[in-house]
Amino acid sequence: MKKMAIKGLVALAAVVALCMFFSGTIKTISTAKVRLVTAKQGKLEEEIKLSGNLTFPQTEEVKLALASDQSVTIKRVRVAKGRKVAAGDVLFEAEVSGYDKEMESLRSDYEAAQKELMELERKNGDVRLKRTEEIWVEAYDALAQSKDDLMNAQTQLEVAAKLAGVTLTDGRLPEKEQDETLLEAQKAVDKAQAAQDEAQKKFNSANRLGISENVISYITQSRTLNEKLTAAQEKITALDVLARQAKQVTAPHDGYIVEINVKAGDSYDGRTAAIVISAEDGDAVLRADTSKIEKKIDKGTQVTVKRDNDKTLSKKVTDSGVDEEGKRYIDVKLTDKDIGNLGGGAALFSAAVDMTASYRATTSTTLLPASAVRGSGDSRYVYVVNEESNALGQRVLKVKKQDVKVLSEVGSTVSIQDDLSRQRVAYMEDRTISDGSEVMVYGE
Repeated sequence: MKKMAIKGLVALAAVVALCMFFSGTIKTISTAKVRLVTAKQGKLEEEIKLSGNLTFPQTEEVKLALASDQSVTIKRVRVAKGRKVAAGDVLFEAEVSGYDKEMESLRSDYEAAQKELMELERKNGDVRLKRTEEIWVEAYDALAQSKDDLMNAQTQLEVAAKLAGVTLTDGRLPEKEQDETLLEAQKAVDKAQAAQDEAQKKFNSANRLGISENVISYITQSRTLNEKLTAAQEKITALDVLARQAKQVTAPHDGYIVEINVKAGDSYDGRTAAIVISAEDGDAVLRADTSKIEKKIDKGTQVTVKRDNDKTLSKKVTDSGVDEEGKRYIDVKLTDKDIGNLGGGAALFSAAVDMTASYRATTSTTLLPASAVRGSGDSRYVYVVNEESNALGQRVLKVKKQDVKVLSEVGSTVSIQDDLSRQRVAYMEDRTISDGSEVMVYGE
């Protein structure tokens, strides 16, 4: 009897053991397996791909100073866009259009005036100015100058009044006008008028001295011819200087050629820049458009610039701003050596350069693997794992759905606003789970 009881107990124990074994096996088979990750705080890092273009924020225009009726013909351009030049290097060669014909005309005018003056001097070789005639000449000159001064003062007053919306009466301001600028302009007119009146009195007095008409004619003709000679000589000099300047136009200082707006055979009038060169103290930068980048890339951010030989250039963001079109950009300052390492100015102008900015968030947030953050759009959530005990006192793991706000997502990492410090989050489950699901950890 005792033996039978013992055998019964052994059999019962075996049955219970088998039940427990198969129960655990069934649970292992039917329960979802997951991996756990403990949420951590950190600053999200991201590699932002950009495209940079060689830019010179400060430039200088190279022009030729030409009169409104002048032009030059470009004979040869000696530089290319992006080329590094030194002060004095020849940029382009040109010649004054119609130079020979214009010079011949000017010399003809000069010679004609000179012959006419010589003939006038011959005919009036015995003319000797008396003191009374010298007084008349001085009075004549003073009157002519006073008339010019009055005209200039009156013009200034009329322009100022027009801009201020004030109507003049007989060339004068209204009596009640209070504008200081206009009143000063009126005072200048009155002063010039008084000076002309005084000069007129002296001239009238000189006229009564009985000046010979021959002397007056000689003086006025002589002055006119001398003025013609001076004007012709100035034009000849200016034309000759221009021809020499145009022959070889040189770089004003060291720099890079940024724009070339002329080519051989072009007629150039000097109104626009023939060539644009980087400013003497200006920087060369790689400028990248960041208007479509949500994150703000600050000064000092590390940037890697790709080179053609698969090597890279490590630089930092030196400036940022908004261009004329309202687009945001960043600048990476380059040295001459950097430009050379990147293939040279011409190569950089011809194609954009690949850049990578190493962005790092300024504040710490909760970071999780992307596979642990579920949902889409504004409906994002995670499954937080909590440990509980079942009716048999066994340790079980259950997941709880928790909504989260995603701040950013970079590759395999997600930054969320919610503080999940020290909490375990389920991910990479082998089957579908939902709020309240019991789970097991891989390997347990």
